[in-house]
Amino acid sequence: MTNFNIPYETEREGQIEFFNNYNIPYENDDSVLVDNTDGVYNGNIFEFKLNIGNLNKVLYQAVKYLSKMRIKGESVPATILLIDLNATTVYVYKSKDYFDEIHKVYIGAASKNNDSFVAKSYVAQYNYSDSSQSAEIKKLLTGKKTYPDEMYMPINIDENCIVGWGMRYYCEKPQASKGDFLGDDTGTAVKIIGEIRKPRHFKGLINPYKGKSNEKFKYLMGRLNDRLSKKSLGAFYTPIPYAKKAAELVKIAVERVPNGNDYIILDRCAGTGNLETALIGLTDANGDALIEHCVISTYEYYEYKVLSERIGDKVRDIIPPTEANVIYENGKVSNADAMSKDFIDNPIIKKYIADPKCTIILFENPPYDDTSSIRQVYDSAGHKHITNNKDSFVFAQMSNVKDSFKNKNISTVRDFANRFIWSGYRYYLRQKFDSYILFSPVKYFKSLEIFRYPERRFIKGFLFNRKYFDASPSSIGCILWSYEQGKEQGFHVPVYDIENNNLLYIKTMEIKKVNTTLSSSNTKYTGNTLITDCCDSQGHILFNKKASTILYGDNEVIGYFCPVSASFNIGRLPYFNGRGNYILKSNYLNILPLFTAKVYPFDKWYEKGSIFITYDGGNIYTKDLAFIKSCLIYTCLSTQNKCLSFYGSNEKYYRNELCFDNSRHELPLALKDLNIFSITKGTELDDNERNLIELWYKIIEEARQTKNYNSKYNYGVYQISKELNTFSIEGTGKNKEKIYDYPVLNGHLETLRTMLKKYYKSHITEKMFQYELLK
Repeated sequence: MTNFNIPYETEREGQIEFFNNYNIPYENDDSVLVDNTDGVYNGNIFEFKLNIGNLNKVLYQAVKYLSKMRIKGESVPATILLIDLNATTVYVYKSKDYFDEIHKVYIGAASKNNDSFVAKSYVAQYNYSDSSQSAEIKKLLTGKKTYPDEMYMPINIDENCIVGWGMRYYCEKPQASKGDFLGDDTGTAVKIIGEIRKPRHFKGLINPYKGKSNEKFKYLMGRLNDRLSKKSLGAFYTPIPYAKKAAELVKIAVERVPNGNDYIILDRCAGTGNLETALIGLTDANGDALIEHCVISTYEYYEYKVLSERIGDKVRDIIPPTEANVIYENGKVSNADAMSKDFIDNPIIKKYIADPKCTIILFENPPYDDTSSIRQVYDSAGHKHITNNKDSFVFAQMSNVKDSFKNKNISTVRDFANRFIWSGYRYYLRQKFDSYILFSPVKYFKSLEIFRYPERRFIKGFLFNRKYFDASPSSIGCILWSYEQGKEQGFHVPVYDIENNNLLYIKTMEIKKVNTTLSSSNTKYTGNTLITDCCDSQGHILFNKKASTILYGDNEVIGYFCPVSASFNIGRLPYFNGRGNYILKSNYLNILPLFTAKVYPFDKWYEKGSIFITYDGGNIYTKDLAFIKSCLIYTCLSTQNKCLSFYGSNEKYYRNELCFDNSRHELPLALKDLNIFSITKGTELDDNERNLIELWYKIIEEARQTKNYNSKYNYGVYQISKELNTFSIEGTGKNKEKIYDYPVLNGHLETLRTMLKKYYKSHITEKMFQYELLK
């Protein structure tokens, strides 16, 4: 038995010795040190303290960890072990004794605010410095246990944890669907008793869910889709504060209905009805309830069930009208597919469309998805997931007219939201005062123009944060369009975030149309020297990679600008999967502002999706030499500039000309031009720029001292960061950290990134908008 050192100076020291003593493989087993706990192993959760002066507080901390594990869909250990290191004492508790506490949700650090907790008595206490008692602990830690009965405490499924357990289910059973996980046996079209109601895969880990329907999970239905369905459906759900704000637009649309007209509020993708519930309690000028004018539908079967239960008896029509009318196909309601011809010809809707005395108000938060990405999803057998979206009626019809859109590429049609928007205008809006209240990123107006221009007029709108739609923070418009003549080139909308479940006004933004895309700046180049080399999106060479374009490697060519790649890179060679411009000695200064526009930082969430890169100002920016100089400095000091020095096929040397490395006698082209700018009246370097260049020279000096430095190369910041600024990983679990081999170099690079970000704001941003490179 280990001779335990007392006292320990750190909990970590004692924890390591304890695990080593009982042969617990904590060092190379990430399943032990998980979720910021002190360890989970063989049905036990550990909490180590140098000295335990208050068992109540320490136990409550462990209980909070178990609560978080339940919420994340992780098996809850049956046994809690509190270890007093300096007293060599283990206190044993059973998780089932704290079942109710584990099913609560705790905010903040698990170690905080634990003074008020009152624990039950521990079930055992051992002193592991005593050999006989240590043997009992070993049985507890490493002894064989019945799985899962003795290892885990079965938990109850509720709205706080169901997403975590659902994601685990789909991960462990990749071919499973939402029906397999949720199910319910109340249907007439289909009856499936899902995993949560009769646990099979999670037997002994979760208790059977007793709810007769899934209405309790109404706000989570999109997140409960399996991975493939998420890709197919592209659904994201409207948070209540935004739904209520959107209801204001519905009120305006209803007020515009001509006297004597009936009206319907049509939502073809209602999900579980979040948008429509915001209308409950609102009335029109005649005292009619707005919800009673709604015609709703949804494609996903379990959403349809919840939708029917929530508001099926409140709306005018639901499609299909009853579950007995449902045509069930693999978790979907096939006769509620809004992209099908059968849906467009549905007699319930058709009778309203055919009535000139009925005003149509579309009120929708369409699925948002680019189905080209679906084809990259694979099931557990390695088979590609093939969507049927491209076989839909709307896809075919929209493809026929794609040449009328600003972006004539098929990607415009692949976008699910675009199809909803286009089909809304094509098949449902047909006369003055018909309206479309639409949640969507504003690209459909800003750069695509997929409406039947000019039959759309902006009435009012807002900009919301997609963060609350189970998406990444970015802007999404909520706009009321009227089916009337309108030629707006822009409009102003207030921006709203959410704070404490209430709307928070941020500012008012102008949304401007984009008339000319950056691709308009592309110039064709025909060189004299053909090459077979090209690079990937990170600037690294791909030897003899077949490219879709002819590749040139003349002395005139110093790089390639690929604005369509994910990294918007400037590379030393053409990017094999992109379209862009050859960067020539004669034109490179004019290309740099385009690259600089593409790497605009988008620091605010509301800028993403509302500010676009354009070429509406043409080449007027090229007359501003001070602006060109700023873009030169930014490009040559940015890690997004992925020009490298390297040897290609046949040992051809490619020299990085877009850097400020002065190590060689022959200076790179960018440094020569920087020197010219610095001595020319009107483009002299200011203090900020001199500080940046001074820091760069410190970086290159440190780079020369690194072990991987190649004296034949010209280095830029990107190549230094990737190849010379080396590091190792030390520690395990939550204690992992990067240890840099050259801390001075790393510190300078981090400082440069901070300074360069400030430089962009102070020297570049304003002119980007002035010259309409950003809009």
